[in-house]
Amino acid sequence: MEPALCSRCRGFDAEDPPFICTVSEGGPCSACKEGADIRGQIKRLEEEIIKLKEKHHALRATMNSIHDPFIHTFPPEISSYILRLCLPTSDFGKFHAWPKRNEVNGALRLGAVCRKWRELAWMTPNLWEMLYLYIGPSTTNSLAKLLPGLVEAWLGRSGVLPLSISFTNDDSERPEIEFAIPRIIEVINLHAGRWRTLLLNVSSHIPELFSGSTHPSQLVQLQLAIGSRRSRIQQFVMKSKPFPTHLKLRDFSPTLVDIGWDNITHATLCALSSNECLEVLRRAPNLEYCYASEIIEHSHGPTVDPDTPIILHSRLRILLTAYGVTKFLNAINVPALEEWKHHADGDPSPITTMASLLTRSGCCLKMLDLYLSAPSDRDNLPILLQAIPSLECLQLKFRPNDDIFDRIFRLPADGSIIPLADASRKTFLPCLQFMGCTEPFSWDRVPQLYRQGHRRSLTLKSPINRSLISDKSAMELLELVDEGAKFQIIDTSESGDFLENFRKRRKLLVS
Repeated sequence: MEPALCSRCRGFDAEDPPFICTVSEGGPCSACKEGADIRGQIKRLEEEIIKLKEKHHALRATMNSIHDPFIHTFPPEISSYILRLCLPTSDFGKFHAWPKRNEVNGALRLGAVCRKWRELAWMTPNLWEMLYLYIGPSTTNSLAKLLPGLVEAWLGRSGVLPLSISFTNDDSERPEIEFAIPRIIEVINLHAGRWRTLLLNVSSHIPELFSGSTHPSQLVQLQLAIGSRRSRIQQFVMKSKPFPTHLKLRDFSPTLVDIGWDNITHATLCALSSNECLEVLRRAPNLEYCYASEIIEHSHGPTVDPDTPIILHSRLRILLTAYGVTKFLNAINVPALEEWKHHADGDPSPITTMASLLTRSGCCLKMLDLYLSAPSDRDNLPILLQAIPSLECLQLKFRPNDDIFDRIFRLPADGSIIPLADASRKTFLPCLQFMGCTEPFSWDRVPQLYRQGHRRSLTLKSPINRSLISDKSAMELLELVDEGAKFQIIDTSESGDFLENFRKRRKLLVS
């Protein structure tokens, strides 16, 4: 344990001078003199360490330059292409996805390798076409002051390329931060004509600061998310109205977004009211993909009236839903729906409402992906599936009840085998080609079901542990695979395909 200083010397660290020693009349005592000498040595050594670190930093750049066998020897256009491959693509694919913060800012790391890399990075515009800005508690006052200039330099290096910008801020009452944000946005607005993707997750007063003019078809993806609850009315209005194809709203009313809606094909809606979600469907006639989750009824907005006419949307093909969507589902008709993914962990799912929507719409749903956490929902699953005779692919993020397999294969309750002459009758999921489960089900029953012969084209997929299936059943499954049956059994006890691993073990035993 480090000794504590006495009351005379107080508790100063080694780099801080103690109070003047007054123990002896001739000056400081010998211990205080020695302490002062030690502190002087520490200060000189720290200054030397700083110089050595600066020298080592410069030396590392020289080492990087010497050890680089490729970039310095290639023509600049090839070297620039290689550097670009080090960064994430600006084509985000799924609208929810955005590269990690350190990936987007990787251009700075490339420029820090050595002087030649820095020159190359500075003159490669597509290294700077993505800008990720986060301003929050970790943002220092000194950095906040520098950010407007840094953003201006970053965007300047992007040349004339389309820009993808993500701007996130946390509510802060620090004057330095509040002063810097408008200046940063002013710089970003100067490049509004090149915005391709604009993702805002900000305080409620920030969206109205983003403006400028952009070509109607330039801005493709727009996200407006309020980080805190709505404190006052905010708007997003640009000098020239953009026509994005992808729109994400989180706690941001569509009535406050001044955009052209005719081009919207993908919409992600979170923390909106049922009426606000329905308003998006009304405004976006060409919508093909819709994700709706966390639907809530705001105190300042009306809920869906039971007598409200059902909204017919003739183009919506893909629907993703999660929490609180019952009222929303009760108010829509989607005859073109082909894919539906519903996940609600810990939240009872509106099975009867979902079945009613499918029946009302008369759609030919081909793919259904479900996560049902409540046991009552799993018991009611046949009600939903009975309403989807067109279903081709069924993905279940839970273990289904065995009666689902009985219904699919029409296995009688007494376990008897259905005659092949009757097996051709299609009554339950007649078009089903694939059924996958993320949790193991009883594979021991599968050989008996498949031997009936009328569903041999059905592919089954699930994980299994070796201890949960008998060797006899595994052998029967392997024989069915050799006869053409399609099973995808993931081995959880060892990597790879369970049946292939079983086949290899049998060969070893025989040899």
